Amino acid sequence: MKKKYTLLLKNVGLFTIGSFGAKVISFLMIPLYTAVLSTSNYGTVDLLQSTSQLLIPIFLLSIQDATLRYCMDPNYEKSDVISTTFKVIIQGSLVLLVGLGILKNIGILNFSSAYLSFLFFSFVLGALNNCLNLYLKAKNEASIIVVSGMICAFTTCLSNVLFLVILKCGVIGYMGSNTIGLFLQAICQFFGGKVYKDLHYKKYKDLSKPMIKYSVPLIANSVAWWVNSASDRYILTWICGVAINGIYSVSYKIPTILTTFQSIFYNAWSISAIAEFDEKDEDGFIGNNYFFYSFISILSCAGLILINIPIAKLLYSGDFLIAWKSVPFLLVGTVFNGISQFEGSLFAAVRRTKTVSLTTILGAVLNTVCNLIFIFFWGAVGAAFATMIGYCLTWIMRTIFLQDFVHMKVDWMNHFLAIVLLVLEAVLATLNVLYVFQVFFVIMIIILHRRCIKQFRNMVKRSIYK
Repeated sequence: MKKKYTLLLKNVGLFTIGSFGAKVISFLMIPLYTAVLSTSNYGTVDLLQSTSQLLIPIFLLSIQDATLRYCMDPNYEKSDVISTTFKVIIQGSLVLLVGLGILKNIGILNFSSAYLSFLFFSFVLGALNNCLNLYLKAKNEASIIVVSGMICAFTTCLSNVLFLVILKCGVIGYMGSNTIGLFLQAICQFFGGKVYKDLHYKKYKDLSKPMIKYSVPLIANSVAWWVNSASDRYILTWICGVAINGIYSVSYKIPTILTTFQSIFYNAWSISAIAEFDEKDEDGFIGNNYFFYSFISILSCAGLILINIPIAKLLYSGDFLIAWKSVPFLLVGTVFNGISQFEGSLFAAVRRTKTVSLTTILGAVLNTVCNLIFIFFWGAVGAAFATMIGYCLTWIMRTIFLQDFVHMKVDWMNHFLAIVLLVLEAVLATLNVLYVFQVFFVIMIIILHRRCIKQFRNMVKRSIYK
């Protein structure tokens, strides 16, 4: 028991250092982006980045998901896994390059060469970083992941200052800065993690068949997850225009604060979930971590909703300020998203990838239907509300299916009550009324979990210092 928490807390500490540093740097750049870039330019680049995220699981057959799982399986050599992964990345990138060239020449893609180049390099570098990140996790090289993330953020920051402020390159400079940051991150992971020593081009056991068999069901999961997180921007652009999408995209920046906290724990937990899986949860390790993770997510969300407008006034400039209205529902959606990912790692531990895909697809379908309805009436706020609903359904379905193979020791009644209070707070915050009731909801959330907080704290202390 002590060993489990020691490893988990060690990785949490490393990811905390890296995530906070990287996110703080990125967060401080938001006023620059909203001051220099127009809502239309920002909205266009955001759509290209979202598209590259969609294309990665499709053209790579979600091989990145199999990389972590097979690297942590003692029956397979890590060098064979990463060599197979790189083979799929190269093949997928070539197919995309040819496809973009054909679509450009026949006139289907009307974007400029600069935009299409940004899309391609975002795909390649995003794919490399995803796979290298998961491979280094399996090798327990969290420090390399942390350092590479810091280098990416710092480089992107300096490049943006150079291209946007000094050279005044506008949106081209913004795209170039992001590309340079991702490139240096991949280089750092490749050489710093000594991946080149494990990578073979000819003499290795090709694991394409078993890895793709595992990962193919997750293509639907990844696409559906993208629908939940990004399709609203396309529908919003279609109904309201690219400028509104630019404003809506900026509203995601405040939920990024919460995502940072979640990613710190999730990055560490995704390793422990596979290595320490116990379907009976006899020592309460899984249930305790689920409670702590969900409670911190809920409490952080509630606090951010309270200070949403002051943060928006500090970060957003001019036409972007109205983005604050979409933030409360996006924050709650981020909570559901984070908890769902926590549960998804448990499904991965038992290789139930089809169930993961099913739950995500159901959430994505509901999200799309809600987007078409609510965006028409409420615009960007409707998109945020639809995103929250989609993630909520995914979480509900995963929680139900999870009971089939693991019995977590969680006080579900308190958990559900806390979520209800959080949703009510988001509704009031969106309407910008009854601030005192919002504070009341936050206090109630803390009270609901006071006993569990004390129990968890004492248990961790005993595990570490016993």
